[in-house]
Amino acid sequence: MQFYNIIGHNLQIESLKRAHDQNRVSHAYLFYGPDGVGKKRVALEFAKLVNCLEKESKNEGPGCDCNSCKKIAKGIHPDVFLIEYKGIQDIKVEQIREEVEERLYFKPFEGRYKVAIVDEAHRMNTSAQNAFLKTLEEPPIDSIIILVTSQSQSLLPTVRSRCQMVRFDVMPEETIMEEITKRTELSQDDAIVIARLSEGNLGKALTLDSSILDRRKELITKLSNVNSNFASSILGIVESMPRGSSNDDFDNLRMYLEIIMLWLRDLVHIKIGLEDEMLTNRDLIEISKDYAAKSSVDNILDKLNYVEQVTESIFRLNANKQIALENLVLKIAE
Repeated sequence: MQFYNIIGHNLQIESLKRAHDQNRVSHAYLFYGPDGVGKKRVALEFAKLVNCLEKESKNEGPGCDCNSCKKIAKGIHPDVFLIEYKGIQDIKVEQIREEVEERLYFKPFEGRYKVAIVDEAHRMNTSAQNAFLKTLEEPPIDSIIILVTSQSQSLLPTVRSRCQMVRFDVMPEETIMEEITKRTELSQDDAIVIARLSEGNLGKALTLDSSILDRRKELITKLSNVNSNFASSILGIVESMPRGSSNDDFDNLRMYLEIIMLWLRDLVHIKIGLEDEMLTNRDLIEISKDYAAKSSVDNILDKLNYVEQVTESIFRLNANKQIALENLVLKIAE
């Protein structure tokens, strides 16, 4: 059975299955939604479905065992190709023509359809997108194009209008928690923290481990005790946070800022009297209650708003990270 190992996205999967069963498969799809929610995996499973050699779909089991589905799973099916442009920010016309269009115009070797899955399609520059329009308007017979993107707004309206749009949303927190506790040895309290830090992204959640929980505890403990009169205290916290220009540093810094925001939200919940079970950082309740007792709700909300402004300034306005983070820690120390 295709889609066996896909978590969530039931409506999207049922829609794709129904289109296949009723012979209404579109020539072009746009799978769009946040990173890491499973768009590419669904695209590959759909490629299996339309080329499956089994006449009857299996209702249970780990997946179809036909030769076509096995080849697609291994990435060796001659009619299904996943195009990934890792490390390339500007996909040009020549790349699209050579790696997608020219391959589509060959007749299928084995399967019913030739399926081209273009990951991170928003990286196509304007010229490449315009050149791709002709293929989208007059696709080769027995071909399916699936564009996968987390930034659909970066694609030209003319490109989007020629594709059947399939939206993928973030996963419910409860679903992510269930998968974390099923696949790891983390406690339920730790799974809550991971689920909330993942922002509905199961792929991201499964990459997080106990080390991020330890760093979270260290950061919150330091912030709760920071003294604005001691520069070394402020600089020590800033120095422990990623400030480089690599993608990993940017991702980790975003994670640190999300940790701070979740903690400040805990403080607001404490101030308004919510139950402890509603908090994210349940292992840090005493620290949080001590800090919350010294602040008003308006003061905490002001700090929370400031963290959001700092996040915006760093990731959208390219602000100096060192200065922005120093000001942030000073704000929390007030």
